[in-house]
Amino acid sequence: MQKAYYGKSSRESYIIYHKTLRQSLNTNYDKGIAFAYKSLMWYHGTSTKSELDSVLYYADLFETKIERINQQNDTLVIKALQLPQYYLNKGQLLANAFGLPEQGLESYFKVFPLIPKGDIKLSMGYYISISEIYYQKLQYDKALEVLTPLLKDTTNIGYFTKDRLLSNISSNYVHKKMPEKSFPIHQEILKLTIKNKDTANFWWTKNKLANDYFRLGDKQKAIDSALVVREYCIKNKPHQLIFNNTANLSTYYHAIGDIQKAIAYRKEALPYSKGLETRKDTYERLALYYTENKQYLDAIEMHEKKNELLDSIRANEKKAVTNYVDSNVKLLNEKQKSQEILFNVKLLEEKNKKQKLYLYSISATLISIILLLGSVLIFRKYKKGEKVIEVLKSNEKKLLEERITLRENELEASAIALSQRLETLTSIKNELDEIKKPNIPKLEKAKHKINDLIRSASDMSIITKRIESEYPTMTQTLISKYPNLSDTQIRYCLLTKLNLSIKETAIILNVTPDTVKVARSRLKKKLGIPAEVSIKIFLDELSEE
Repeated sequence: MQKAYYGKSSRESYIIYHKTLRQSLNTNYDKGIAFAYKSLMWYHGTSTKSELDSVLYYADLFETKIERINQQNDTLVIKALQLPQYYLNKGQLLANAFGLPEQGLESYFKVFPLIPKGDIKLSMGYYISISEIYYQKLQYDKALEVLTPLLKDTTNIGYFTKDRLLSNISSNYVHKKMPEKSFPIHQEILKLTIKNKDTANFWWTKNKLANDYFRLGDKQKAIDSALVVREYCIKNKPHQLIFNNTANLSTYYHAIGDIQKAIAYRKEALPYSKGLETRKDTYERLALYYTENKQYLDAIEMHEKKNELLDSIRANEKKAVTNYVDSNVKLLNEKQKSQEILFNVKLLEEKNKKQKLYLYSISATLISIILLLGSVLIFRKYKKGEKVIEVLKSNEKKLLEERITLRENELEASAIALSQRLETLTSIKNELDEIKKPNIPKLEKAKHKINDLIRSASDMSIITKRIESEYPTMTQTLISKYPNLSDTQIRYCLLTKLNLSIKETAIILNVTPDTVKVARSRLKKKLGIPAEVSIKIFLDELSEE
């Protein structure tokens, strides 16, 4: 069933992945465990709230599991898990989703030795991915060196791979400002989209052709073509295409001297510019157009917004690299400790095996009191070795428990910090509400912003997502055992699991402490918890089942 969901990032697929993981762990089914790890890595990289640490966490679990399967020489399972495609997917997530091209390249390099001979599709996917790294690094000539030779092998590949190849080649020519090269490729892609009834890609390509006309010098034809695409955008509202189309129209009208339409279209594109880089470019263009139109105050405002965005981009880049390094360091440290424990356990087991053999050989050859005494001594050593193994295994268990406790403490600290911030914001809001007169517009605007902050900070999705990452079965266990629980009651369970006080829970959920007391009392009855047992203890025991 999981194969039908692989590659998807819906909530339903997330539940299926965890269900598969739980069932596979219970039955010690290696293939199912590895497949679930691989699926969860892809989910956390492609969902609307992608998380780098979760991607690295599940990638490490998958690769560790693969090492163990390799040691068992289970080639059929290894083949079924499609390692080349896994490393391609991991590289694409790191390079494209999280802006870490060097780290993505590391993953790509693991693909090449694993590509089966004659697998043109996989080989082409590998080279296209490598070219995308060059593209991100603005090395368009190097990207074309990798891509151009692939054109001779497009006869037996599918539509998706061929479209990806042609689109990457044309993108490099566009950035090299060579419309005479990109134009025929876009025409070929257009034919492919018609043949394969790919409506969305058809209009994207039409938009690119309009840009080719502009680059070739036919500005009016570029405007006419872009306006046709605009009609499709108005009816179907594909956000990213709307941004590209309106931004291009702004550029085209600016080129023919219609500054008013250039400004109007660029302002229309602004709400659709989701990426930081595209937003920065939009602010720069608007500042230029306002300056040319002698709207200097508007131009200054656009420059200020652009500078704020630049600071944000630098901060995000620094954070992405730091998170990647920190996550890898943690994983490496944990992996090293686990390997050291396993090595010591295996070493002692080997010593014990040798001692056993020695004991049996003496027992078979010497039947005497000396043999008996010697055998007893060796047996004692063997028992001592077993005790050491038990101690090491106990230490390993303690290490895992400490890691779980540490992550619980981090989650609890995050939730408490959130409640404190909400309490402070609410206090500020109440103080501002006491100021009735005079009516100050900026003060009213500040009140609205604080209200927005309180509403956004009260959003449970972030904390819920993080708790589910640490306790992947908690929510599903509650739903399966107590299907009559509401979403709000599940939130109370998760916050109680973090050991938050009534006051802290009330602040996060934006309700009164009395409401929390009543809700907890009802929840206790609904879960059938005895009066002398707290909800926290009940949830702790439930998570350990």
